[in-house]
Amino acid sequence: MKEKTYYVCSNCGFKTTKWSGKCPNCGEWNTLKQEIQNKHKSHSLNIVKLDEIDLKETINYKTNYKQIDDFLGGGFVSGGVYLVAGSPGIGKSTLLLQLSKYLLENNHNVLYISAEESANQLSLKANRLNSKIQVLESNDLDEIVFALKQDYNIFIIDSIHTIYSSEVDSYVGSINQVRLCAQKLIETAKEYNKTLIIVSHITKEGIIAGPKALEHLVDAVFYLESDEKFNHRLLRATKNRFASTEQVVIFQMTQNGLKIVEDEFLTYIEDATESEGKAIGAILEGSYLMFVEIQALCVRSPFGMPRRTSVGFDLNRLNMLLAVIEKRLGISSLEYDVYLNVIGGFKINNTLVDMAVAASIISSLKKIIIQKNYVFLGEIDLLGNIRKIKLPDVLRKKLNSSNIKLFLQENTPNVESLLKAILQGH
Repeated sequence: MKEKTYYVCSNCGFKTTKWSGKCPNCGEWNTLKQEIQNKHKSHSLNIVKLDEIDLKETINYKTNYKQIDDFLGGGFVSGGVYLVAGSPGIGKSTLLLQLSKYLLENNHNVLYISAEESANQLSLKANRLNSKIQVLESNDLDEIVFALKQDYNIFIIDSIHTIYSSEVDSYVGSINQVRLCAQKLIETAKEYNKTLIIVSHITKEGIIAGPKALEHLVDAVFYLESDEKFNHRLLRATKNRFASTEQVVIFQMTQNGLKIVEDEFLTYIEDATESEGKAIGAILEGSYLMFVEIQALCVRSPFGMPRRTSVGFDLNRLNMLLAVIEKRLGISSLEYDVYLNVIGGFKINNTLVDMAVAASIISSLKKIIIQKNYVFLGEIDLLGNIRKIKLPDVLRKKLNSSNIKLFLQENTPNVESLLKAILQGH
C-alpha cells in the first residue's frame, strides 16, 4: 500500500504536497505540518435497495413540545448529527440544557458532554431550569469517542472548538483540530446509530467558526439568533435533511430559561401614534408574523447630491425602491435627502418589508398619515409589482378576526394600488 505525504496549514487548513516556511494561502509562518495519507485502500461495497429499507428503524426522539418537534420534523432522528451555532452568550447552553430536560422527561437517555464549562458552572444553570441531566466533563477526543459507545441515545457536545486530539499537532480550536474531532465524532455516531448535537460558535463576521466543511458534515445546521432589545431568541435552520427549513421557533429569555412564544403575532412597536413617514411592516418567519415599525424622513437637500441613509435596512435596496417609486408613480425624490430607520435596532434582510418601506417614503414625501392598523407585507420588483406570498391558514384566520388591515399582493398587486390604498386611508 503506497503512502502519500502532504502538508496542512494549522491556521487555515490549506493543503500542499511541498513544505514551505510560509503558508501560501494565509501567509502565516511555520504552520505547515506533515500528514501521511494512504493512496490506495481496499473497499467492500454494501449496495442496498431503497424500497427494502425498514423505515421503522429510524427512531424520532420527541420533546413533547409541538413547536420544537415540528421544527425538527417530528423529533431528533436516531443517527442524526445536528450543529447548533450562535454568538457567545446568546443562550446555546441554556437551550440545550432545556432540550436535554425535555428529552429526559420523555424517557430518552441523554448525556451532556461539557468541554467548555465545568460541571459546577452548568449546575448553576441546571438548578434554574430544574434539570437533572447527566454530565460528562471532558475535552479529550478519545474519552468522548469512548462515551459515544455507551448506553445513551442522545449526546450533546458543548462545544466542538474546545475538544482536542493528540493526533493533531496544533492548538485547541484550530481548523485542523476542529475538522479531525468533528469527523471522528460523526463517524462514531453514525456507526453506533447515536444522535449527536454539536455546539459551535459564530465569529464576529457572522459565520460558523472553524472550517466551512463542518456544515457539510452534519445533517442539520441550526442558528440561534437574538433581536438584542426585546429579549427574544429565534431558532432557524439553514440546512435540515429531515424537515423543512422554513419552520422557526421563537423563545423569550426569562430568569427560568427560554420560554417558547406561542402567540403567532409578535409586535415590535413601541409607539402607536400616527404620524407622517411611519408605516408598519410584517415579516413572515415560519408560522409567526412579526410586526416592525419603519420610519422614513424626506427633507429637501441643501446639496446637489442628495443623501441616502439607512439604518437596519439594505441601502442598495432602498435606492432601488426609490427608483421604482419615481418610475412607476412619478414621485421624485431627487431633491430630497432620504433617511430610513427600522425601529427597535433590527437589521432586516427580508424583502417582505419592501411595501412598508415604500409606504413610509410615500407618506413622508406626500405628507400623508397612514392609519395605525394598516400593515404592509410584500416584496416589490423592478416592474413595480407586488410578489405573491402564501400565508399559513392559522394566520389568515387570526387576521380576519382582528382589527389589522393587512396589505399584500391580493389587494395591492402593484405600487399604484398601494398609493391608492394609502390615499383612501388618508
